[in-house]
Formats: sequence, C-alpha cells, structure tokens
Amino acid sequence: METLRQGPDLYLVTRDGARAAQPPHGLGGAADSRAAGRTEPPFRILGPLEVHGDEPVAVTARRQEVVLALLLLSANQVVPLETLIHGVWGVTPPTTARAQVQTAVSVLRRSLARAGLGERVRMRGPGYSVDVAPGELDLHVFDDLITRGRAASLAGRPEVARAAFRPALALWRGEPLAGVESDEVAARLVRIADRRVEALEECIDAELRLGLHREVLGEIRALAEEYPLRERPAGQLMLALCRCGRQAEALAVYQQVRRTFVRELGLEPSAQLHRLELAILNGSGELEPHGGAVEAPAVVGSPPAPRMLPARTPDFTDRGGALAALRRRLSAEGDGDRIQIAVVTGCGGVGKSALAVEAAHALAAEFPDGQLYARLTPGGDGPASAADLLERFLHALGHRGEAVPANLEGRAALYRSVIADRRLLVVVEDVTDETQLRALIPGTQSCRLIATSRARLAALPGATVVEIPVPDALEAVRMFAAMAGPQRVAAEPSEALDLVERCDRLPLALRAAATRLAARPHWDLAQLTARLTDDHRRLDELTQPGLDVRGAFRDSCEALSRPAKLLFGRMGALPAASLGAWVAAPLLDMEARAAAEVLENLVDARLVDVTEGDGQGPRYRLRDLARLYARERQFTEEGEDERDAALRRLLGAWLFLLDEASARLGGAPGGGLYGGALGGGNGDAARWPMAASMADALLADPAGWYERERGALLAVAGQAARCGEAELCWNLAIAAAAPAAAQLRYDDWRTSHEQALRAVRAAGDRRGEAVLLASLGALDLNEHHHDRAAARLSLALNALERLGESRWRDAAARTLQALGPLRGEPPQGLPEARAPRRDSSMALTGR
Repeated sequence: METLRQGPDLYLVTRDGARAAQPPHGLGGAADSRAAGRTEPPFRILGPLEVHGDEPVAVTARRQEVVLALLLLSANQVVPLETLIHGVWGVTPPTTARAQVQTAVSVLRRSLARAGLGERVRMRGPGYSVDVAPGELDLHVFDDLITRGRAASLAGRPEVARAAFRPALALWRGEPLAGVESDEVAARLVRIADRRVEALEECIDAELRLGLHREVLGEIRALAEEYPLRERPAGQLMLALCRCGRQAEALAVYQQVRRTFVRELGLEPSAQLHRLELAILNGSGELEPHGGAVEAPAVVGSPPAPRMLPARTPDFTDRGGALAALRRRLSAEGDGDRIQIAVVTGCGGVGKSALAVEAAHALAAEFPDGQLYARLTPGGDGPASAADLLERFLHALGHRGEAVPANLEGRAALYRSVIADRRLLVVVEDVTDETQLRALIPGTQSCRLIATSRARLAALPGATVVEIPVPDALEAVRMFAAMAGPQRVAAEPSEALDLVERCDRLPLALRAAATRLAARPHWDLAQLTARLTDDHRRLDELTQPGLDVRGAFRDSCEALSRPAKLLFGRMGALPAASLGAWVAAPLLDMEARAAAEVLENLVDARLVDVTEGDGQGPRYRLRDLARLYARERQFTEEGEDERDAALRRLLGAWLFLLDEASARLGGAPGGGLYGGALGGGNGDAARWPMAASMADALLADPAGWYERERGALLAVAGQAARCGEAELCWNLAIAAAAPAAAQLRYDDWRTSHEQALRAVRAAGDRRGEAVLLASLGALDLNEHHHDRAAARLSLALNALERLGESRWRDAAARTLQALGPLRGEPPQGLPEARAPRRDSSMALTGR
C-alpha cells in the first residue's frame, strides 16, 4: 500500500487503488500528534502498514506486504525463509515459493533505497532481517515509552508515567497491520494487541492517582464494555464512579461483572475486586488510588545479587598474557585506557569461553552487585535470542511476569534502567552478530560486558576485540601437558608433538584427547596418536561427553547460507594446502565477485583461515580438522553428480588459466617447441571460461602466478587422477608443461606426468598415454637424457601414427628431429606420416 498526504488529512492507497481518509483518533491520536509537530517513525505497523522515507514507499503486491510485515514484526532479528513462505502461502506453497520471496525482497530493497531509507533488508544465514534503528519503528517506540511509564509508576511518579503512556497510545492508528492478509501475521499480532490494552489500563491507573477520574470516566466505560471479562477496567470504572459521587452505579458495575463472570466462566470475581465493592459499601479509606485500583505487577522485593558465572577451568593457561591484559583493561579501578566492552573472538574450540570465564572470576570482586552469564544457544536449553536472554537477566534481577516487556526493545530499555546504578559484570557467549549484542550494552560506565563470538563484530562501536589465535606447537604441547599430565608428555615427547599436530593444536581437541587418555590409563600417547592417523575416524576419536570437536564446526556451519555450505564442503574435498580466492568461482559456478563474498563468509565464520599472500592477494586454507568435517558435510549435503561437476569446473578453470599463462609467456598452445616442452598444443578437455578481467588480474605476472599456484596445481591434478578424471588429468599435465619449463621446474613436469600416466593407463586411454610419453621425451631432452628421450619419442610417434593423431604426431616428430644433432646424428627431415592402423589397443611399452 502507499500513503499519500493531501492537506491536513492522511490517505491510504491500497492494492486495489481505493483511497480512504484516515479520521482523527481520540485523545492523543494521529491528528493530535501531527498538530503537536511530532515526527512519525518511518516504519509503522500500529495500524495499516506504512513506510515513509523521503517519499512514501509503495508496497503493491501481497507477498511483498506480508514479507515486510513479518520482517518488521521481528525487526533486527532473522526471520527464516520458511517462515516467510508460510506467511505468504500457508501450508501449501508453490514450487517457486523461494524464488518469489527472494524477488519480493529484491523489490522491497529497491523501494526502500528509492525512498532514501538505504540498505535495510539483509540476508542473514537461513533467512532475512530488516535493520531498524531506535525510534524508527512505531512498535519499538511504543514499547520504549511503556517501559518508561511502568518504571515511573513503580517509582510513585504518576505524572511522569502519564507523560509516557499517552504518547505511546497515540502511536496506534487502528488495528495493527490492518489489511495484511496472513495467518502467520495474525498469530503474531495477538500479543501486540493485548499490549495496547494493558498499556491503556496502566495509563488510566496513573491518571486515577492524579485525580483525573472525571476526565477519563468515558474512556474507562468504553474499555470495560469492550472487554467485559477483564477485571482491571471494571475496578477502574467502579473507582472513578465512586469518586464522582456515583456509588450506586459503582456497585451496579460490580453486580454486572459478577453475573458475567458466573455466566461465562463459572467463576466469582477476584478477592481484590470484592474488597473494592466492600470498600465502596463501607465508605472506607481503601478507596485511595493504591487501595482501589487493580495494580500492575511489581518488582519482586530485594532479590539477591546474581552470581551466574560457571566454574573456571582448573588448568587454564594464560597464553600470551591475554588474561592479564583483559583484566587490566576491564577493571573498574583501571587507568585511563580501560574499556567497557570486550569481545573475545577466535575459531570454534580455541578457548574463548575459558578466557572469558577466567577473566570474569578474576574481576568478580570489583562488581559487588553481581555477575550475569548466559550462552546464546539456538535450539538448545539456553536463550535463543537477545530477547530471551534479556528476559532471563531481568528475572535474575528481580523482575517477573508482566513487569517484563514482551519485545526486545522494551526489555533492553528496562534492563538498562535496572542496572544503571549498579556495578555489574555481564558475560554473554556465542554472540553471532552485532544486533544481538547492542541490546545488552550497559548504558552507564559502572558495568562491564564480556562477549565471546566467532565473528569479529567490527561494527560494534567502542568495543575492544581480543583475538585468540590457535596456539603454536610449543604452547599446544604445554597446554596438553597441563591437561594430560606432565609425566606422560615427558615420557613420550615426540609422540606428544605428533598428537598435538593431529589435534590441529586446537585446545578443544587437545582436551578431548586428554580426556580420552584419562579414561584409558593403560594407553600410551603412541596408541592414541596411531588412532588419530585415520582421517575417517579422527573426529570420532576426538568426541567426548561435553567435548565435541565436530560440534564446534557444526555450530559454525549452521548459520551459513546454502552457497557458503557448498563452498566449504567443496574446498574441504580439495587436497591443496592453500588456494587463491579465484577457486571459489568455478567451485560454485558463480560470478567472481559474488563467489569471493561467499568465501569471505567462511572466513568470518572462522572455518577458513587467511594466510599472507606475496603481493598478489591472500591465500585461503582449511585446517586439517575443519577439512575432515567439510568432507563429511559434502557427502551428506551433495550428490555424487554435483561433487563431480564442481571438480570438473575447477579443473576446467585450471586449464583455461594454464592456456592463458602459456600464451602470455610466449609459447601459445599449438606453436612449435617452447622451452623444450612438447609443442602440439593442449588437450581439448572442456575449459571453464573465466571473465577476462579476472584472468588479467591473476596473470599480470604469469611466471609469478605459476610459482604461487604450482603446489595447488599438482595437488588438484593428483586428485583428478584418483577420481578417474583421466582426460582432464592428462590435459592438465600437458598444459602445465610449458609454464613449468619456463620456470625450470622439471620436477613439477615429471610429477604431473607420472600422475597422469597412472590415470590414463587405468582408464585405457591410449591417446593420452602417447601424448604424455612424447611430453616426457621432451622433458628428457631438457635434462640431457638423450637416449631415453629418443626411445620415448619414437614409441610415442609410432603410437600417435597408429591412432591417427596428426597434430600430436607432428609435435613429437619435431622434437625427435631436434634431438638428432644432440645425439651426433646427421640432420633429418620430418618422417612422413603413415596411415593409422586399426589396432590401437597396444600398450606403448610393448606389453
């Protein structure tokens, strides 16, 4: 729908084009707020859906309307894609539902951008979220004002409470999200509508305390008639009538309520309402506001200071002085460089929790008002979101029931109010993004916040990030000795070092290994190390109760997008120690920039490490345990056809780049002798075409590119051989010969060809075998093994003639001709080609 303003009236243009005037509301309504000059929030759901930036935002399709409504109802939180689909279509969505929701999100993004509202709708993990700042959503403004009003009521300041309640109620323009047709939306609106009624009741309580019974009598009567089964409006109406000198009417209200309750519910009114009736009959002093009105729930009296920290790790090791530095900077009595927020970050299992808990225990005495602790655990027993966590914290601080606001913004406001004058230390673990943490930041300098996260949370203002790296070998051995016992490590030092490396030096894995040894005291380190050498069982060996290395990687993966999960699995299947960023594009069959963004998501999740480049960009690698887990995931998430297709695309991209590198080095495929390499061109296996801009960037220095990538090339060529991709394997070997020759990397030339020979012989590919044999003859020529070169070239020449491979036959003949003078033979012309023989199955070795 689109909102248009014409003169003093507010008009709505709905999907069918009908235009209806919005009439002014009652006390504190929309008309009053405009007259008072108050700026309206740009996102409004307390009435028909409206969005305003520099211009109104038109939402013309129902699915866009439903998607935006659901996102705004959970603003700043992730709404799963499945929830959006269910909201639009219910339980029978079409097969194109995902694509249609994605299209709706794209349209919303463009509409919000055109209205000057910027980039608001983002894809986060399994769904989408809409970013809304404080004061930008009318529901959040409402909850914030109500929280202030309740705090003022509890403090005995009814005039301040009324000043907050009335503007909050003025934000309502009718039924919330009126006209949005969705069962999912309707289910979420039930509690929101109740919050308005509760706020109105509390506002009337404050006004009755101020002696405004005559001013609000009509409003109370209308509320009581609309909600005949709610006692609070009935009690307020009885009190207001009595104060207006209309005791008989007040008593009649009680009798009417009693009849309704007995008839509809089979119950008598509450004891509190009955006491109010008796007070009116007796003319009692209990008719004062605090005695007659039905009060809102209050804070539980004098709760003990919360002490929620878990136990500290008994063998904690302060690596690199991280604990001492964190304690000093968080200390309430610290010097001028102290901080209020610290984010302890690192990969899963690296020891973030141990450091945070140890620091919190060390600092506990400086925060006498308590220590709050929670771990965000979606799907587990703990709080799954910042809103759930705040509810837990508010309970620990003494707030219960309706005293706790229903939404995130309201809870955050109450939380900051409650801790404002206290000295509290707050520890929150497993934070996934900045939006979760922002709601938990204390509003005063008397409190401190420690958070652990695998993300760096760089966008969080004022936070200091404490990076916990994977320990080096010596640190890891010391940690393992503290866990398993120094005597064991001293007795088998080399085995201890080997075991630590098998655990990737990851503290969680080291502790799992130490726990396993404690449960098997008759094992020595060598036995456990031998069990860890089996890659298929290593993660199982490192799984102990409460110590799940596989689970640490799983937690990092679950929040990833589908492309990121696929890339993680496919990278894990590759044997190369490190890779350039460009491999993401063929692995995902995606444009280079988009693929690079997916790769960076894996870096952010700490599943992929970045190593220093050499001036040509960073390199990316998976640590051993992450690689093992990635391979497991690939086999469960992808079929064999998808896995094979991804590998073939990557091999095709290597071929494309090797062709380009050869051409730029001056030996274009198909030319003559290049640096001693066989000049018959490269094979005709399928290439994966790469964008010219990306190829130019990679091959600005083709010799340097080959030098950087040679290790990865040999590894992936070996994988092609093991996977039965014989044609691609020998094509890669031939294509790599020219760059290898240019760098005098003859070992690379030989290794790639020997790998390929095993593959083509296993596949019975005589053509590939002959070409490889001829290329090895050219290698022998370069290394001055002239007799062996002549033998290989002659065998290859005969085989290529039998196969009718004229191109490769001519290349082998030219190389053999160049070899003659080096062996002291007179110059000879090229041998004439013979007609191919039908029997092409004979092995080149004559077997």
